[in-house]
Amino acid sequence: EEINYLENPVVVTASRTDQAAEDTLASVTVITRTDIERQQARSVQDLLHGIAGINVANTGGPGKLTTLFLRGTESDHVLVLVDGIRMGSATSGFSEIQNYPVELIDRIEIVRGPRSSLYGPEAVGGVIQIFTRKGGKKGLKPTLSFGGGSYGTINGSATLSGSSEHAWFNLGIIGSDSNCFNACKCSFSAGCFTVEPD
Repeated sequence: EEINYLENPVVVTASRTDQAAEDTLASVTVITRTDIERQQARSVQDLLHGIAGINVANTGGPGKLTTLFLRGTESDHVLVLVDGIRMGSATSGFSEIQNYPVELIDRIEIVRGPRSSLYGPEAVGGVIQIFTRKGGKKGLKPTLSFGGGSYGTINGSATLSGSSEHAWFNLGIIGSDSNCFNACKCSFSAGCFTVEPD
């Protein structure tokens, strides 16, 4: 019987084996590439907002430390994997998802609930696994996107993917820049008497 993967996504993270999402006993959410493009999310935290059981805390604008709380557990009790490899920071101790480009993501699997028996002590609250995009089966596939906004904000990405019988590749370059705005511009009405550029 042929499986429609858009309607019945296959989940790997819940049991470390291929399994249809509807057949797994775990509480699972799958964000597909179609979902990502439909939402037009600019960051991983944008994708995770509104997912049941996940709270996202951000210390500022884009690029600032973002922490995840899954089912009420601490932020260091959520294991984040990228293609099966643990993702973490040596300085903050958290998974720095704010720096991972959405353009390179194929899908995200979120498994809520304890998974320590499969993944170790970091998976008390659950596991979030990011799968990167892989080369297509029909020659080279380039993608290009640009965007802009207020405060001199610009962003762009260019990717090239491809595959052969025995290998695949996906190369990408992504960048963004913004002048942002200053918290204080020496305004008497705001109670600030100095210029504090941010």
